[in-house]
Amino acid sequence: MGDYERVAIENWKAIVSHLREFAAGGEVSESGEGIEITVGSATFLVTRDGRVAAGMALHDFEDGGVEALYFDHDAEAIRVEGGDLSYEFRKP
Repeated sequence: MGDYERVAIENWKAIVSHLREFAAGGEVSESGEGIEITVGSATFLVTRDGRVAAGMALHDFEDGGVEALYFDHDAEAIRVEGGDLSYEFRKP
């Protein structure tokens, strides 16, 4: 997957750190359950139990049981991979 860095959901501090970096210039909302970032009109939510939800102007995405996220800060992208699933969230 190119220059993506794999970060396991169980490494919660790293997930939060990467999402805060990704959301630079946007909004970050963190709770005991998870973290949500808003960049422009797009949102990306991750919970500690591996649920991921994303919303953009033309589509929404949600999946549970995600084990890791893949970050490419240079490309401003986050990938969710698992089984037959492949989803990429990019800054608008």
